[in-house]
Amino acid sequence: MEPTTINVLMVDDHPIILDSYSHSLKQISHRFQKYNFNIENACSFSQAVQILETYYSYHSLDLAILDVGLSQKSEVVNQSGEDLGRLIRKTKPKSKIIIITGFESFTLIRNLLDGINPEGLIVKGDINTLSFVDAIIDVLEDPPYYSKTVAKHLAQKKTRPYTLDHIDKLMLYHIARGKLTIDLPNFVPLSISAVEKRKKRLKEVFEVTEGNDIDLINKAKEEGYL
Repeated sequence: MEPTTINVLMVDDHPIILDSYSHSLKQISHRFQKYNFNIENACSFSQAVQILETYYSYHSLDLAILDVGLSQKSEVVNQSGEDLGRLIRKTKPKSKIIIITGFESFTLIRNLLDGINPEGLIVKGDINTLSFVDAIIDVLEDPPYYSKTVAKHLAQKKTRPYTLDHIDKLMLYHIARGKLTIDLPNFVPLSISAVEKRKKRLKEVFEVTEGNDIDLINKAKEEGYL
């Protein structure tokens, strides 16, 4: 039987990581002889979008493997792997998505699950070459696949009263760059009272209710939002 061709987009800002992913896909092709992977690589958000708008405008995108922590190359806020995942989910709803993150916080993991609902969610510290191969097979044949840390969070049934949206991330971005509360209405579509309420809620979400802006930003960085 002829192998099934799987069109894959892999996005990571470290080429050596993309090489390791490609090696794993070759292992799968050799080991199972039922899949043939046609791979497109991107090292940035903008490069990935260009590939989506050109190559994948006339080819199916069967599988996207995305690193959350893409480096910010400009002042544009929405250029993370999470944002790319949301874009793919919206424009290519039949695509299967694997999200890979170096952060283990429940807040980020819950945000990824709620916002993208990926077929695979992997914490980098959980994975090696063998388990990555297993993750790919599971996502292709019997999704979802959650790595050990993700599964642990889900088993504990933690809840958060709030999921961060675009405005929250925009506020964090500008606070991290030294903008004062009084200045934030110039950068986000909110009144000063709405900004104050939302900042209070962010401090509750990140559990720094008694802290200042520096504490909030440090916690947001720690949990993978900046």
